[in-house]
Amino acid sequence: MRKLSWILVFFLASLSFAAGHDRVIWHRSYFVALGIDASLSVGGDLDGKGFIRSDKESNRGIFLPDIGSFPLPLAEIGVNFNQHTIAVSFGMWNIDVSYGKGSEYETGNDANYWRFAAEYRYYFFWKEDFQVGPGLGYSFSRLSVHSAAIAEDKYSGEFREAAVFAANGFALSANMRYKIRPFGMDIALRYRPMFIRSVSTDSEGYNSLSETLWHHNIEIGGKVFYEF
Repeated sequence: MRKLSWILVFFLASLSFAAGHDRVIWHRSYFVALGIDASLSVGGDLDGKGFIRSDKESNRGIFLPDIGSFPLPLAEIGVNFNQHTIAVSFGMWNIDVSYGKGSEYETGNDANYWRFAAEYRYYFFWKEDFQVGPGLGYSFSRLSVHSAAIAEDKYSGEFREAAVFAANGFALSANMRYKIRPFGMDIALRYRPMFIRSVSTDSEGYNSLSETLWHHNIEIGGKVFYEF
């Protein structure tokens, strides 16, 4: 009986030691960052050639812009838990667009673009100053294109107004960061497809599209951050 008691005590002590040995210690830190993304258009419906007609018997409708490539300055905040990073960012810029390609309405204009994004990143070698890893993100963006919509008033006739596109998207990323504590720099390559299901104007209000519009971007981003 005494021998059995000693065996039980030894077994419980072994389990306790193993549990303590395998216990994960979470190291948490926060960071703020400023940076810029270079967004490169690689194809999709936003090519400057499309036109969404409001009425088959009139010229009312919305031109789809060609957004091309553009820079996006942004700010980011986030938290690190060991090899895991969760970050949110916001960026805004006025970009040059064109629309109505091949028609009498062909125009170059500017557009206001902003994007809110959230991203999860997993970093290998997280205890080291140099870290690499993949990421997965979600974004919501708004593109307001000046004079891209043709509207009609029964008193003044045809007029132009802004068209606002709302886009959702996700991102697959490859990330690299180097820490010079408490500062650091981050470089990322992302593939970001986005889809548009609605567009709005002042005269027509909010409208759901009968077909989803898709567009694809490659982003090269760089940031500097402060970790605390």
